[in-house]
Amino acid sequence: MIKKRNELRSGVYLSYLNLAISSVIPFVYTPVMLRILGQAEYGLYSLSNSVVGYLSLLSFGFGGTVVRYLAKYRAEEKSDEVEKTYGFFLILYGILAVVVMIGGVLLSRNVEGIFDKGLLPNEISKMKILVLIMAFNMAMSFPISVFSSVAIAHERYFFRKIMDIVSTVAAPLANLIALYLGYASVGIALAGTVVQLLMAPVSMMYCTRVLKVKPKFVRISKTLVREMLGFSVFVFIGSLVDMLFWATDKVILGMLASSTAVAIYNVGGTFNNMVMSVSTSISSVFTPRITGMVVTNQAKDDLSALMIRIGRIQFYIVALVVSGFTVFGKTFINLWAGVEYKDAYWITIMTLFPMCIPLIQNIAKSIVIAQNKHQFRSIVYLIIAIINVISTYIVVPYTGIIGAAFCSCISYLVGQGLIMNIYYYKITGLDIPLFWKNILKLSIIPGAIMMLGLLLKRICPIEHWLSFFVGVMIYVIIYCLTMYIFAMNDYEKDIIRKPIIKLCKVCKFK
Repeated sequence: MIKKRNELRSGVYLSYLNLAISSVIPFVYTPVMLRILGQAEYGLYSLSNSVVGYLSLLSFGFGGTVVRYLAKYRAEEKSDEVEKTYGFFLILYGILAVVVMIGGVLLSRNVEGIFDKGLLPNEISKMKILVLIMAFNMAMSFPISVFSSVAIAHERYFFRKIMDIVSTVAAPLANLIALYLGYASVGIALAGTVVQLLMAPVSMMYCTRVLKVKPKFVRISKTLVREMLGFSVFVFIGSLVDMLFWATDKVILGMLASSTAVAIYNVGGTFNNMVMSVSTSISSVFTPRITGMVVTNQAKDDLSALMIRIGRIQFYIVALVVSGFTVFGKTFINLWAGVEYKDAYWITIMTLFPMCIPLIQNIAKSIVIAQNKHQFRSIVYLIIAIINVISTYIVVPYTGIIGAAFCSCISYLVGQGLIMNIYYYKITGLDIPLFWKNILKLSIIPGAIMMLGLLLKRICPIEHWLSFFVGVMIYVIIYCLTMYIFAMNDYEKDIIRKPIIKLCKVCKFK
């Protein structure tokens, strides 16, 4: 138990170290990349990435299934079933990798027919190459992901997060080398492939030699396969929904607008990805524990308490980032990416605020999946996502990127905000009123600080990096102090106090 607790704690700490690294690196890397590539080529690279992203749907939602069933069998102490499941998914993902490559070839051959209205002839030629390289990269990631799932299911967060950190650092370094050698977007795509090829053997050896888990390539029962498919189909729908929300907007802009419009929209989405990383870095390490709680029929009050406890912690960080971006985001984008990307601020604002709802409720999503009650969620999200795609396709020719962002905003509020909270409360049995009572109380301070920040920034505009960093530091200090003193409970304060006390004791001892 102590070892598991230490692994969990290490996983959370390393998640935030990785989060810090992955937040700092783009500050340095992205402006360099934008200036070397140029707005049009950056948009082309982003568009290619979005198009190839559809091939990830060929995993059919089995990613979450691997972790769920491995964690389930571990909780039930069925080691033989763990090894059979491991072997089954290695074979399955190997087959799917081949299918992904075939899909990549087909996409590459049809680029011209899809994007002839939005892209120039030379952009279409380069996009064909990018799609092929990215498809190969994704095909490799399929079997590699099984090794990661094994580590997560065994609650070995330290290794998993170390690998994440190495990847976070290695990928942009490889990209910069490719850019300075003059290979542009094609070089970046190839660099990602090289990084994956180097890291794959490490994950495989860890599962075999450290975890001592060896795959058994034997037939598993048809009943179990049907059960897994029944579980995965709705996870697949959830993945499809994410793709429709995050990739399709850029694809539609590439079809009906231009690569430049895709570039601006993608810069706005970059900040959303950062906030998503903030939230999921906490909730992801609780997935095996939640599965164990559900399998052992833990009380719903315990699940609600866990959701509220983790949701509050997620809120502190998400609220800091979101309110801070609202105050300083426009200045940051102008200084960081350039004035030509100024519309990215409004893209971020319109998608970031409604996205906060599912981000602080990630634990609820994990609970629903563990209970195998995610079918309704997936169907609702799919309907909302399809409506979002249709409305985006209609409004983009008239309103461009702003219209695309607005459609996503409304979809998130209705689907992930209103409908799913009713479902969590009525069907899943989570205490949603108590959850939002906690969150609304916590929202008062960030809201007040944000409004004050906007007012002061209007009086004293920020136009240089020095004044920007000074303003951000003051904002963060005020936010952290006020939240610590007036909002945090004893449990949350201990998360901050205890590591500081231990560090002080160590320093004093030395």
